[in-house]
Amino acid sequence: MDYRKLLSATALVLGAGSMAGWATPAGATSPGGPVTEAVQVQQVTLRLASDPGQVANVSGGSVDNGAAVIQWPLTNAGNERWEAESTLDGYYRFKAVHSGKCLNVQGGGTQDGTAVIQYTCGNAANELWKLVPKGIGYQVVGKESGKCLNVRGGVGRGNPLIQYTCVAAGAPNDVWLPVWEDTLK
Repeated sequence: MDYRKLLSATALVLGAGSMAGWATPAGATSPGGPVTEAVQVQQVTLRLASDPGQVANVSGGSVDNGAAVIQWPLTNAGNERWEAESTLDGYYRFKAVHSGKCLNVQGGGTQDGTAVIQYTCGNAANELWKLVPKGIGYQVVGKESGKCLNVRGGVGRGNPLIQYTCVAAGAPNDVWLPVWEDTLK
């Protein structure tokens, strides 16, 4: 596992999407002192903390509204990469790189077990998520419901993502690592 990416994920959460003041490699200086650059987080994967090789993936690479988001092994495809956009109130909108559609709780539902899908981005609360530190990762909590992004039935390849009441101590299927990824070429 590349721990630099995990540290970058922490910077994503703490920096609210756009960070400044990261120093360039050691020895890089200018007449006024160390050179700093602004870093723009462009793409993340949402990996399960209990198995970082498993990610939130738009099933089959679909570009359709309502397509299921599932747990799937990491392949670095566009349908498992998300553009993280921070909002002013501490929430994030995750837009699928391959489709431009957002991680969304179907129909704005607030019940346990409501499906998580991709849907055309807008300004609805059911597409906004807060990252809450839990153990080695974060619970991804929906603004509309206050419930966690969860893998239905526990961790398992192909299992659909749902929202579910957050487990206070965190659970293997509701704690995630938002990992900053290199931009696809």
